[in-house]
Amino acid sequence: MVDATEGGSELRLRGPLGQEIAIRAGTVTVLLGANGTGKTSLLEIAAGLRDPEGIRVSYGEEPLWLERANGKRRINTAALRQYAYASQAPEEYIVSRTAGDELNEALKPYSLTDAERDEWIDRALAAVGWDASWRSRDPFRMSGGERRRLALACLLAPPARWLLVDEPTAGLDAAGQQRVGDALRKRRDEGAGILLVSHDTEWALPLADRLLLLSPDGRIRCCGRSDLLSHPEWWEEAGMEVPEWLRTITPLLRHGLPPDRVWNPADLAQEWARLLDGGGTGANGSGFGQSNSDRITMEEVPRSNPPAESADRPILRPRVDREESDAIVPLAAFDPRSVWLAYVLLSLSIFSRHSWSGVAMAAVVVLAATALGRMPLMRWRGLLTGFLLFSMTVSLVAGVGKGWTFDSEAFLVTLQSMVRTLLVMVLGLGLALAITPLRLRRALEQLFSFRGRMPAWAQKFVLTVTLMLRFIPMFLHEWERFSRHAIARGKESSMALRAVVRRLLATALPFLLALFRIGDQVAAALESRGVGRRRNPTLLRTQKWRKRDTALASSAMAAAALLWLWG
Repeated sequence: MVDATEGGSELRLRGPLGQEIAIRAGTVTVLLGANGTGKTSLLEIAAGLRDPEGIRVSYGEEPLWLERANGKRRINTAALRQYAYASQAPEEYIVSRTAGDELNEALKPYSLTDAERDEWIDRALAAVGWDASWRSRDPFRMSGGERRRLALACLLAPPARWLLVDEPTAGLDAAGQQRVGDALRKRRDEGAGILLVSHDTEWALPLADRLLLLSPDGRIRCCGRSDLLSHPEWWEEAGMEVPEWLRTITPLLRHGLPPDRVWNPADLAQEWARLLDGGGTGANGSGFGQSNSDRITMEEVPRSNPPAESADRPILRPRVDREESDAIVPLAAFDPRSVWLAYVLLSLSIFSRHSWSGVAMAAVVVLAATALGRMPLMRWRGLLTGFLLFSMTVSLVAGVGKGWTFDSEAFLVTLQSMVRTLLVMVLGLGLALAITPLRLRRALEQLFSFRGRMPAWAQKFVLTVTLMLRFIPMFLHEWERFSRHAIARGKESSMALRAVVRRLLATALPFLLALFRIGDQVAAALESRGVGRRRNPTLLRTQKWRKRDTALASSAMAAAALLWLWG
């Protein structure tokens, strides 16, 4: 039984209007919806990994967010311990040298004795078909399927009352899908509540006790499996296509096929044969409805002109990822060549400053540029905080001399170098959000081409600059992804120094491994496309230099000259 965590058996997400969706503990609730509707965002809101945007979340009596006296929120670690979370591709977060160490990391936030810890680990290993000998296995020597099984064991190891799972069968074969389903059924039977996101309806629906259909406009329809069989049009209302398997069995349902026979292939085949042979029609099943007690609740966020819904069909407006809409608008109106030239001029002038007064003036220029360009610095707070901690650590190490004496001059010189790098990095992040790699590549090709042809050295230069610009947003996205996982795994988000360092380490290790994977993929992709063999690529489109581009480049030159004169 799930008894190692404190708290009740309800997860509530409350909005100001009071409507709610009920999901019972000890059941599986499957969240369905078309691509891009916000299923993953909703799951991350329930886990406290995204801004709730008006949705109040609580696990039993524990609110996920606590209000501070200054009006700001902080996350409640007691609520974090109520759930275990698995994102898409959970094997990418594995960093320990043995499977046992990885499982122990998943159990660290819980106050367990050694005996209890061993018991939960053995149960998790048994759930994925392994014995205790797998504790000593090296995850980096495992196959892809074995790493996925280890990630599933890490999900099942914590004594959490709730499991929040995102696409657990992605990339798995039939045997792997069966193993995941069996493990989730066992945890459900032990009393755990499971909120599951999946596109694989053939696998997910037999597991489900309740369904949530998330529409593109943010509406959520709460229903049972039998209800969904009786109303195929609900799929289309949620922006999804009616599955082929449902189209196939719909005539049988109309001729008396009991809905409860649909979820067992053997029963379905037997009933199908009986109906085709002219047997009795059978009675319609009542489905797998759910009571309203002992539940997870999700309440709607206010919106204008909500569509008509019955009282038991609440509406939820989940937060949809807004990375595209958060992109910088002002700089995007300029020719990429002028923006890139301004960045180069300012970067060179910043790196040339060797006095603290010059670095301070450079900081003023960078802050002015970020303000005028409306660069979303708060979006990068995790990355910038990590770089600041890294800079201080490197500077302190540089200042330690022989006999543990401290060389303040060496410390300040190193710190000044790291601050200059930080300022240039801030400008580079803004550049990456302002200009797409394709626009920059075309602009640079136009700059270095002559009669529609470009020399080999220019082609290499353009490729290097374009790849750098392409990967800055990707690196930022990866860092944010792993930092969210660090909170879900470590169950704390305190800003105390020790907590920040732990989260930084938990984020940095999988992030570095992800960079290696990306590098391998890029190398293979470039080689497959014959990069370096085409010496004279064709220009598809040209761009016109305008007066505003001259003004931008002139402003950058003036700022760079000011920094040079400042000293």
